[in-house]
Amino acid sequence: MKKSILFIHQSFPGQFGRLAQKLAEEGHRVIALALTPQGQVPGVSQIRYSLKRTPGKDMPYLLKETDVKILRGESAADAMQKLKSQGFNPDVVYAHPGWGEALFVKEVWPDARLVVYAEWFYNTEGQEVGFDPEFPPTSDADKLRIHLKNTPFLHALNDADLAITPTEWQKSRFPSWAQEKMEVVHDGLDIAKIRAAKPGALGIPKQSVSLKYGDPVVTFVARHLEPVRGIHMFMRAVPQILRKRPDAHIVILGKDAGTGYTGYGGINPLGSTWRQSLQDELGRDLDLSHVHFLGTVDYKVYLTILGLSACHVYLTTPFILSWSFLETAALGVPMVASGTAPVREFSRLNGLHLVDFFDYAALGAKVVDILGQPVSRTPNDLEDQSLDSTLPVLTDLLLNQAGPIHSPRPVVSAPEPLRPKPASRRKNRRR
Repeated sequence: MKKSILFIHQSFPGQFGRLAQKLAEEGHRVIALALTPQGQVPGVSQIRYSLKRTPGKDMPYLLKETDVKILRGESAADAMQKLKSQGFNPDVVYAHPGWGEALFVKEVWPDARLVVYAEWFYNTEGQEVGFDPEFPPTSDADKLRIHLKNTPFLHALNDADLAITPTEWQKSRFPSWAQEKMEVVHDGLDIAKIRAAKPGALGIPKQSVSLKYGDPVVTFVARHLEPVRGIHMFMRAVPQILRKRPDAHIVILGKDAGTGYTGYGGINPLGSTWRQSLQDELGRDLDLSHVHFLGTVDYKVYLTILGLSACHVYLTTPFILSWSFLETAALGVPMVASGTAPVREFSRLNGLHLVDFFDYAALGAKVVDILGQPVSRTPNDLEDQSLDSTLPVLTDLLLNQAGPIHSPRPVVSAPEPLRPKPASRRKNRRR
């Protein structure tokens, strides 16, 4: 029997695109609700909802955090009520609750199966916040605001019939009562597409550089160039890498952050992007003729760059594991990564070398060591993260499973312990 499915994601498709397309191809009626949709998905009808008012600007600091989430939830509920009045009553609603849109789903459709995407649960210590003593929360109010960011997740999880989360690490961050209704299923990687990308050449005209497979190319990728993803530790390792291997080239992909655009973290207190403040700190020690910031590139170019990498560096605080980590592993590119909890979950991968997140000297030394070895790749299978495996599982969980809502028991998982500040890390820093 064909079913009706509603996807809710502030910027659909997000993590839902390939699943939504598959369900539409199978003949189900699929509708997506979004505030700022980011692209079309074949077979999926997209509805863009509008905010009922402007978020409050003159209210107390903490109320701003909850006001905007409630506003989105209320506005999305109005759009859902309109769909209901037009005769649309979904069998399943699959929602990302992080921005508030899932707050009132069960008030509109109490009989619909509600599945929520449990991406992240905030803690004020030991995760991406409070992990790095170089960047503590700026005030007690900031800690309270971070605590409030869990509000839409808690409401949605309380209402949910099922929650899906990509990794065991992400599941472990949630309260134990919420974990009871969670299934760990990755979003899914198109492994065939990743491996079909052949190593090519990369031209960087602004610096008159052409790179090819076999060159000593070191890559670093993050959606935002910020401390949450270790850009500061990597850039501090770059002078050491280039001193030992002056023929190496460092290729960095990602959007600048730290000023008006903050990425996952906060504003840079130095008033510039993180990249600029690190360039200022490192000064002449950083040979910018061998460091290439390429910003954001399309997926095909991204795969080409990974394909010619001799060594990839992946750093993250205890936060959501990036797709780029697994995409690199699928290619079998030798990778130096931080030994933080989300990475340790995949510690058995071929070609993976773990280092202390804070020890950029060890990071640089390991990269140099890899560059000195013959180019070798052993692609990782990643069956559990392949779309071929995940899409059937996700489809089954959405359409063929049923179960009662569990009663909440608010016991929160312990965060990763706070890391003491290494005495030597600031010794040679420039301002």
